[in-house]
Amino acid sequence: MSGLPVRSQPAADQCVTDWLEHVAEDNGLLTTQLESALRRDGGTTRFLAVKPDPRTVTTITNLTGAPQAKVTAGTLSRFDGTAVDLDGLDPRRWSSWRTVAGRGWFRLRGTAACPACLAATGLWRTAWRLPTVTVCIEHSCYLLEPCPGCGRRFADHPHEPLRHGAGTRCLNPIGERAVCDVDVATLGTTTADADDVTRQERHDLACTGTAVLTLGELSPAKEYLADVRHLAVLLLHLATQSHDNRLASWVDPIRKEARETGRARWHLSPPTDPLVRSGVLTTADHILTAPTVHEAADLLAPWIETAPTGTESRLAWLADRTTMTPALTRLTMAALAPHQRISTHLRRTNTSGDPARIPQVVPEPLYRRHATHLFTTDKGETNRLFLSMCLARQTGAATWADAAELLGLDGDLGTRTARSVSARSRPDPRHLATAVDMIRASLTGSYREREQQVRALTGSDAWFERWADEQRPGTRATSHPYAVTYLWCVHAGGLSSSSPAWATPPPRLVRVAYRQFAASLRPPAAAALLALMRSRSGGGAA
Repeated sequence: MSGLPVRSQPAADQCVTDWLEHVAEDNGLLTTQLESALRRDGGTTRFLAVKPDPRTVTTITNLTGAPQAKVTAGTLSRFDGTAVDLDGLDPRRWSSWRTVAGRGWFRLRGTAACPACLAATGLWRTAWRLPTVTVCIEHSCYLLEPCPGCGRRFADHPHEPLRHGAGTRCLNPIGERAVCDVDVATLGTTTADADDVTRQERHDLACTGTAVLTLGELSPAKEYLADVRHLAVLLLHLATQSHDNRLASWVDPIRKEARETGRARWHLSPPTDPLVRSGVLTTADHILTAPTVHEAADLLAPWIETAPTGTESRLAWLADRTTMTPALTRLTMAALAPHQRISTHLRRTNTSGDPARIPQVVPEPLYRRHATHLFTTDKGETNRLFLSMCLARQTGAATWADAAELLGLDGDLGTRTARSVSARSRPDPRHLATAVDMIRASLTGSYREREQQVRALTGSDAWFERWADEQRPGTRATSHPYAVTYLWCVHAGGLSSSSPAWATPPPRLVRVAYRQFAASLRPPAAAALLALMRSRSGGGAA
């Protein structure tokens, strides 16, 4: 086929349909005549602005002299593999578009527009057809849609690929022989929020294939763009559940749109208003570009709180409403950590370690330094026992009862302690794991050996009498069990009720008497007791 008299090439970023409309005008043709010429070699104009038939692209090149690469660059296939996934779309089969549409946020027809750009250049850009493009970076304003004249998106003509004319007017068909005559270039614009501009800049950069820092790590452009969209879908579902408009300014408009349209299938269709859509995408981008997973989880956590709790878990509810990519799975699990059972969290943080290095109760100085903030009750020994059982769970104990038995305690005590702490204090599993890691790093030596050293003292009174004569004159011989128990608790990290000084668990009055004894010890006397154990540990307890 011979070329057209007036031959031209598309400008950078110009949509192929807008360029062809100008080609028709320059050559004195109706757009319908040019469409017929494009089909003469057996090609189809179906999906022309999205993924054109290769035969049609060849015809366009023959007619206009424009290289095929430039023609294709004016279609959405330019973003295939980054902002869109056109795999499976076949211009020869009309039904194939459903495959792409089922992936969500795909628009076969229509475009947004920047009136300022149209006024300056008169050209419609390809990127405006992407639902994730909501801001004009050049003019720092929101794109406009729908048309204030016809109420539809611009370039929304269902039966023909080209408008009936070129230029900056809407030209959407209205009625049988009329078109919308609104000049888009004369419409006003709204200044975009700085965060929305930043997000759009990052999006546009990713569309060029540039990796983006996501959750503290470089993420391929395709993964970043997909993660932002899927997280935006999740936020939209959560927004329709929330009555708290403090989460984001776009929550109320989304709830209103959901009520008016009855639509809750956000994974398929994005919000209509580009300002609202921009806010959703920016919120998702802000979360994903946080420096660490934990910081991102803290940003997502208030949204997670709005998820309904019923017969299914929060995780199941969330997973049913978006595509859980690897990054979103990490992020969601981190945000859900406070809602998880502590035992579940500890199983995921298992560490190899020697149970002999775990005391029955965490030493009080370590407890005060690392863990007091985790508990709402001031049951010191109970909380310290719970922390030791957490250490035991991380070394492989399958249950709380197993953890207690690993420490030489009754299994039922472990179960009751875990239930008590979980019910009264509800420590955050993430912070608990951090505290346990810090405590583990501070523990040294074998506590089983220390327990044996203290047990060796129970059958002898000589050491106690010497200590009492030197450090605590007047101490009664009946205080011998209290001294043994003090060493059991402080030196061996044992639970006071499990002290070898007692043949049976001590009654309340005995426990009170022991606490009085421990409180009355002056620092030199306490130091002398502990020094006794250190001297014996060198050659073993007798």
